[in-house]
Amino acid sequence: MIKKIKELGQIIYLARKKNIPMRKKLMLYLCTMVMAGLGIVCLLLVLTRNLFGTHKQIQDVLQMQLDSSTAQMQEDLEQYTGYGLSLSGQISQNIDNQLKNNAKKLTDYNDDQEALIELQRQIYPEMNTTIQICRPSGVYAVLDATVNTKISGSEKSRSGLYLRLKNVTNTGNLMAETILFRGSPDIAREKELELHNRWNLEFNTDVMPGYHTLVDGKKRKGMSYFWSEKTSLTGTWEEVMLLCVPIIGNSGDIYGECGVELNSMYFNQNYTAVDSKYGSMVTILAPVSDQILEVQKGMTGSTDGTWLQSVEDLKINHKKYYNEYFSGQGEFIGLQKEIQIPGEKEDRWVVAVLLPKDKWQASVWRNRNYMMLAGIGFLVVMFFLANHLSQRFVKPILQGFSDIVGNKELLRNESGIEELEELLRFTGEQKKNEKIHTQSLPPNIEELFTRFALGVCTLTKTEYIIFHYYMEGYEIAQIPEIAFISMSTVKKHNRNIYEKLKVSSYNELMLYLDLFERCGRISELER
Repeated sequence: MIKKIKELGQIIYLARKKNIPMRKKLMLYLCTMVMAGLGIVCLLLVLTRNLFGTHKQIQDVLQMQLDSSTAQMQEDLEQYTGYGLSLSGQISQNIDNQLKNNAKKLTDYNDDQEALIELQRQIYPEMNTTIQICRPSGVYAVLDATVNTKISGSEKSRSGLYLRLKNVTNTGNLMAETILFRGSPDIAREKELELHNRWNLEFNTDVMPGYHTLVDGKKRKGMSYFWSEKTSLTGTWEEVMLLCVPIIGNSGDIYGECGVELNSMYFNQNYTAVDSKYGSMVTILAPVSDQILEVQKGMTGSTDGTWLQSVEDLKINHKKYYNEYFSGQGEFIGLQKEIQIPGEKEDRWVVAVLLPKDKWQASVWRNRNYMMLAGIGFLVVMFFLANHLSQRFVKPILQGFSDIVGNKELLRNESGIEELEELLRFTGEQKKNEKIHTQSLPPNIEELFTRFALGVCTLTKTEYIIFHYYMEGYEIAQIPEIAFISMSTVKKHNRNIYEKLKVSSYNELMLYLDLFERCGRISELER
């Protein structure tokens, strides 16, 4: 078979300078045989469930979305933590000034409603600035004093302010509309704020995460801030996570607790479900304990396109390419990554990206069935076409080769194939004229190739995935759709790729890839 292919190659070589039908026919026959072989290989891959590395592909899709979600989550929480710490410092300074001017301690403000309202007036500007600039769903400050110590339950009732955004989704306005959830109605009247439909004058410290830890435990006054687990907001259907920061005066006294609120609607809006060919991918922020993803203690992004609910924890089963997550509701596949979040109980928090296992399996089998049908149809067509071409065009050529090997004399036009006569002349002159010259690349060009290949080795896993898409011929505009990331993220990765490979543009990058391809060295860029 190899000998026949070499003989066909010689004929094609002879016909390069002539635009004759036989060359096209031979090329067509050769192509059909090669394509039929490739079709068989693809069909075998389908049958062995390894077509195009399905498991590796889903891992890459999940990993890219996980990296994107984790980076965004870490950045958001660090930003809100910074604003919360700044708010604590500003409030403590205002309280210090107020107490110094009145020559009082904060405990002296118990049962003094006017003094407490004045304190709320002093801290309102900083709280309003915080909610307008960083746009959490709410900001709060609990002061360790109450308007009436004589009523029942006064030991858990504390004065303060709690401002919330009226509409979390309304982020386009320069000044967001806020409402008063806790605090004096005098503040609402003076600042023209609407009262929340579940408004109360003071906080119930029994349901405020972190208050007893940060404020009541005086021996722990040096304790730092932390993020609470998910908790229900008193009197509402909403679930929130709170940043809890102690308000500490210059003297070391703890005046109370403050922070920012992130509610479920915030997470739903900022971490939307991402569509992929395998189903919708959901982002979850939750603690992990004993191979359990404690969804009930964390927050979940948009679950559109899935049946996931945040009322049931998920058991984790680690696999080679991804994890499996189980609950009474069903099964998911996904990946998770640890994220640094200070918690009250020192839990280990992770960001997880999940998609329904049944939708993934349905997508895989649907694509596999399509490929099998297409492959079978392709093979049938190729074999019929190859057989037809063999009977019509190749047999006369092989017969001519047999005559040549048998030293039979071929008269012009005896075979009806002009290329066989050309072959006779070719074999007679081959020893005189044929000489193959080989040489290596010039040293300066080889140095460029080596530097580029070494640069590829320094790419991160995510950067190499983007780079490999370019190797496959994709353009920049196509990457967001196939990689499920934003264009800004693509541009960020491109900058890193250009810098590491010492190229200045996409065009220069593609020039290098073309040169590697032409020189038969593209495999040097594979991992």
